[in-house]
Amino acid sequence: MVFILLYMQKPIFGAFSLFLFHFSIFAQNPYPQNDFRSPVDTALTLAGNFGEIRPNHFHAGFDIRTNNREGMPIYAVADGYISRIKISAFGYGKGLYITHPNGFTSVYGHLKSFENNIQSFTYKVQSSKQSYEIDTLLSSELLPVKKGQLIGLSGNTGGSQGPHLHFEIRDTKSEMPVNPYFFGYLIPDTIKPRITQIAIYPMNENSSINGKHVSKKIAPVYKKGKYTYLKQDTISVNGEIGFGIECYDTETKSTNKNGVFSIELQSGGKRIYYHELEKFTFENSRYVNAHIDYESKQKHGTKIQRCFVTTNNKSGIYKGVVNNGILDFQDDSVHWMKFIVKDFVGNTTELMLKVRSSTIGFDVEVPKKKIYNCLEEIKHEGDDLKILIPAEALYENTPFYCNKNGSVPHTFSPLYEVMNDNIPLQKAITLSIKPVRLPDSLQSKACIVSVNKKGGKSYEGGAFADGWVTTQTKEFGNYAVGIDTVAPKLKPAFKIIKEKIPDLSKSKTIGVIASDNLSGIRKYRATIDGKWVLVEYEFKQNLLFYTFDDQIAEGTHEFKIEVVDDKENKAILTFVFIR
Repeated sequence: MVFILLYMQKPIFGAFSLFLFHFSIFAQNPYPQNDFRSPVDTALTLAGNFGEIRPNHFHAGFDIRTNNREGMPIYAVADGYISRIKISAFGYGKGLYITHPNGFTSVYGHLKSFENNIQSFTYKVQSSKQSYEIDTLLSSELLPVKKGQLIGLSGNTGGSQGPHLHFEIRDTKSEMPVNPYFFGYLIPDTIKPRITQIAIYPMNENSSINGKHVSKKIAPVYKKGKYTYLKQDTISVNGEIGFGIECYDTETKSTNKNGVFSIELQSGGKRIYYHELEKFTFENSRYVNAHIDYESKQKHGTKIQRCFVTTNNKSGIYKGVVNNGILDFQDDSVHWMKFIVKDFVGNTTELMLKVRSSTIGFDVEVPKKKIYNCLEEIKHEGDDLKILIPAEALYENTPFYCNKNGSVPHTFSPLYEVMNDNIPLQKAITLSIKPVRLPDSLQSKACIVSVNKKGGKSYEGGAFADGWVTTQTKEFGNYAVGIDTVAPKLKPAFKIIKEKIPDLSKSKTIGVIASDNLSGIRKYRATIDGKWVLVEYEFKQNLLFYTFDDQIAEGTHEFKIEVVDDKENKAILTFVFIR
């Protein structure tokens, strides 16, 4: 039978205990404690914390709540200077970077707008490039700031899924994001982390769990401070076994499920695995896909963190891991596994799992497949399909396969299954497909499309050359050659009455709804009376909009906007308006 004991230690309320815990952290990681203030004037609460699991990356900072609204004042956390201004329709949206004399840089993302002087400088850069999207570096004398100085207003720009401030602290030289908790941003938290699931994995073809070569998941039910189980299972293990855990943390007076600070796994009282979230590099952030059970995430939406390290995992968050966290059960005895989960202030949850090691394997033979070394390049060169998987693109040694699966309407090749989307990639693979019956006139419009289980197509890029359509992608799946000959669709975001000039004298903006059927909007340009004007792009609403300024005099004007997708299909919308 499974025996699971849970010890939930009392929150650290004693001042001396809290001092000792933080002293031990900061003695090893001496970050300045009094240099930075909060970027907001309200109580600091988080919708997301440092290092938590996000799609294809570890989260690099704090997501600070702004009361679910835009327009909250945002302040410089210390003296310094604006060293970078980056504006994009995606990512951090409108973002500011402030370099400080103490060797760190603070980052503020998803802003609605900048402070007037910063906004004026930004507009000059945008005007010179005639582009809304910019990424410009600044010298120290251009835009100096003081601690507590207003730098902008919070917003929801870029890839934000709701109004908030994304806030980071980076090491200026290395550009590595560092957990803001280490700089004294201690948010009230007396709540212990929660454990939602334990996972057990057979690590090779000779390993078994309960006599089968399949993973086992155990989901405890939490009720009134205790964990119970709907069903007691017998757990026996044989051979090389790995473990995983799904867990989360919440703050005091918050129900938001944030990430935990550290996870430790012990066997027989000895540590075999440990990670903590102090810092990482952006280059290695995508290794989050090796850190988690990616297949379970794809199939069930879980966030099980593996307590073992795969062959290709350079995330850099692991410490003191023994044998990559993998245990080899070959005896005939009982073993106690202990999971220790902590948040940053030291609230701790411990879970003990009793498993029995068995010398008896399993009867069902696992089919033998050729396993490819993930540290080496994999090449497939067929008559109509070529695949190049670079070395260290895969996270673990894996069988490789590809199949031809008929065809789908409105494509110009068979449908090729290349591995499957439950297998993650660190680096992009190169995929080439030879088109069938593609007219010469459409070669410039050819691309690779991925096709989901319902037949829906997504653009994967690519170009035609020497009889092949080639692209790079970081996803496995089903692919075919498609074309994009359809221009984006444009229409005013306001009602136009036929044969009547719209009166926009009281309007703050001119909005245009812009959508594209496949390859996506790549560039856009707008003019009023032939003169370039700044148009912002809010992709979440398919909205392009110009905000009126004092440059537009009273009278009748012509607005014109050109929008081009990634296959050079162009749409133009022109109309006259009254100001």
